[in-house]
Amino acid sequence: MTRAVLFDLFGTLVPSPPANGYRDVVDSIAGIAGLPPEEFFYRWMSVNDDRLKGTFGSSEGEIGHVMDLSGITLSNGQLAECVRIRRAAMGPWLEPKPGCFETLQQLSDDGIALGLVSDCVFDVPAVWPSTPFAGLFSTTVFSCVEGRRKPDARLYEKAMADLGIRPAESIFVGDGGSNELQGARDLGISAYFLDDQAQDLSTVMRVDVHEWDGPSIKSLSEVPGLIYRTGHS
Repeated sequence: MTRAVLFDLFGTLVPSPPANGYRDVVDSIAGIAGLPPEEFFYRWMSVNDDRLKGTFGSSEGEIGHVMDLSGITLSNGQLAECVRIRRAAMGPWLEPKPGCFETLQQLSDDGIALGLVSDCVFDVPAVWPSTPFAGLFSTTVFSCVEGRRKPDARLYEKAMADLGIRPAESIFVGDGGSNELQGARDLGISAYFLDDQAQDLSTVMRVDVHEWDGPSIKSLSEVPGLIYRTGHS
């Protein structure tokens, strides 16, 4: 019997961040520091894994670390403006895909618990309460808060513990980044690849995408059907 659905965030509930838009944000931060954008972007991406793991403790810590690598110390005002730029961009990036909210609402109305397991930086939990998703999810597991990334089993296990469910009572839906589907399957969770990405993946930011030999769906609207096929009461 399926009692809960665990979802990935970027590329699943919301579109993958646009590559150009992401680069504009990082270039704007470089501009505040008066640094060459190419050099700064390289340093920024060199610590991407640490940013997703929350190694630097906060959005300010992430920015400050890359500035340290560049030999720059920002004023408090400059640092605050860097954070403002990032969070101003994050809000639109967390807009639900078409039909997403309706699907989540249907699942919730039908008594299905919703959990989020996301690899993300601190800007996401900072703006999450202001998103349309906040009232629908019973638990949110953010990599930056937990200090580890998918496919680490402890992320899925925390979500399931928060929801009071076992692997056999849950399914996981994601776009395949961070080897998340295999991570879920290794725990005995039924995992489904959401295959709705644009053909030209060079236009979006995606990391650690792995091949998947398991089941897939073309739309989030198919998720309720998965639940009733696997059993729900």
